[in-house]
Amino acid sequence: MNAFSAAARHLSFSKAGKELFVTQSAISRHIATLESYLGHALFIRGTNGLQLTRMGATYLSLIRPALHTLESATSQVMATQQSAKSLNVSAAPTFAAQWLFPRLKTFREVNPDISINFVRYSVADYKSTELDFDASIQYGYGDWPDGNAKYLTGRETRLVCSKEYLEQHPISSLEDIKQCTLLQHIEIPLSWEYWFSTYLGDYDRARFGPGFNLFSMIIQAASSGFGVALMPHCLIEKELATGQLVDIFDRTFESPLGYYLCAPNWRSNMESYDRLSQWLAHECFLDVEGVGAPPEGPCAPDCPYCATNAGRLAPPLMPGSA
Repeated sequence: MNAFSAAARHLSFSKAGKELFVTQSAISRHIATLESYLGHALFIRGTNGLQLTRMGATYLSLIRPALHTLESATSQVMATQQSAKSLNVSAAPTFAAQWLFPRLKTFREVNPDISINFVRYSVADYKSTELDFDASIQYGYGDWPDGNAKYLTGRETRLVCSKEYLEQHPISSLEDIKQCTLLQHIEIPLSWEYWFSTYLGDYDRARFGPGFNLFSMIIQAASSGFGVALMPHCLIEKELATGQLVDIFDRTFESPLGYYLCAPNWRSNMESYDRLSQWLAHECFLDVEGVGAPPEGPCAPDCPYCATNAGRLAPPLMPGSA
């Protein structure tokens, strides 16, 4: 079948042979066998080269979809095998910049054989087989049944603004938020509405305010004194620590949205995905517990990541400590 497809594409047995790394005569024999089996001539062999017969052209059009499906399936399986130690990740941009990248060094130290490639971020339809990534970190409700979604972090949100904005707009109670400029994430239009309905009751201006399409832009807008932002705490740890942003009420508010690690179900058994998943769960556990990486031993008695990587996590012995 491949011999016929290549010969039809090139209209040359010799070029088809070069493509398939066989001789011209081997291609000719394959075609002759196929023609004998079908009972029809597929090519007109002339001094000026090959031409498809009418039956040959018809046969090519009929088998082309099947060949494409076969090639796609073969490529997918081969890519999965070849990328056992590689992973193409599509990550929400602000999460990648604010939370993931500052921690990624620890993953590389423990998993030097795993190569993570960051590709263009997109909200994925996991039912599609035409994905250009192996795993994705998505922000949402986690309702991706075909995406093997695992919650990471992000449900804990905080109300923040700049110190200057707070000085100009004193806020002493939740009710005072109604008098503030609400910075909106245009991709998540119901976030403020949910917050008001949960903590203050319905508010008809909950969706009114300047809009931005990235959390990173909202961070900059809030830092510049544009208004009040409702932000996942995991995205603004540095800004809160440096005073670039002020936590207005010094408390967290629960959100139904969060960051999830997702992979199409047919890719979630990749070794590289499994190791990234374990590491992310480990890092999120450390965040929740408020501790850094322990000097030795597991971060918790039942931490699967520490158990799996015990040998690689243990620090080297100092001279004289053996």
